Amino acid sequence: MSGPAAPPENSSPENARPENARRETPPPQDITETNRAVARMLASAFGGTPSVARHRAEAGPSHVDILTCREAPRPGLSAYATVTLANHPLYRDGAEFPGRCEILGLAAAPNFANALAACAFQVIDGRWFLAPGIVFPGILAGRGLSDTLRHVLFVPPFPFENRQQTIAAPDVNVAFLLAVPISDAEYEFAQASGGDALEDLFAERGTDLFDLARSSVL
Repeated sequence: MSGPAAPPENSSPENARPENARRETPPPQDITETNRAVARMLASAFGGTPSVARHRAEAGPSHVDILTCREAPRPGLSAYATVTLANHPLYRDGAEFPGRCEILGLAAAPNFANALAACAFQVIDGRWFLAPGIVFPGILAGRGLSDTLRHVLFVPPFPFENRQQTIAAPDVNVAFLLAVPISDAEYEFAQASGGDALEDLFAERGTDLFDLARSSVL
């Protein structure tokens, strides 16, 4: 597993911030028009106050840009999303997969962007595949985000389904997945019964999936 992400540096894909916000640094040259379209769409879907920061891996040259929208989609929460992960291919069973993905997250934790960066670096450097129902095991361990939740389950972005869409870029389609932190017992249940079954259990119990201090449902 890749080491923790290095501290982020500020960057701003065009129009991710409101027009009257002061841009502290110019956007990096490797930001594409698709990246800008993704950032604009997600900032609009999330609401709140948007900003973008570049996160770098501590080992190696990898980096990913992450959108943060404070106090969105409701007070006390922040919405997060990678906006340049789709610059990198997905691999399944060693072969390039015909599609790209960005990762979304919702949490009260101010540094949850670091969790998304850690997931992104496993996709970029470790070639971990992304799809609904997949779990990245142990990805939150040792990051100071939660005492009970160490793994991440990827699910469709249900909080934003009415406002978020797949981006059809000229060369590739970009889809979106929501990162949901889960416990050891929930991870074992997902491995045995599938991610859909765990999602159903969360729905039955009315679980607040964005509370990093929540108790395990199992």
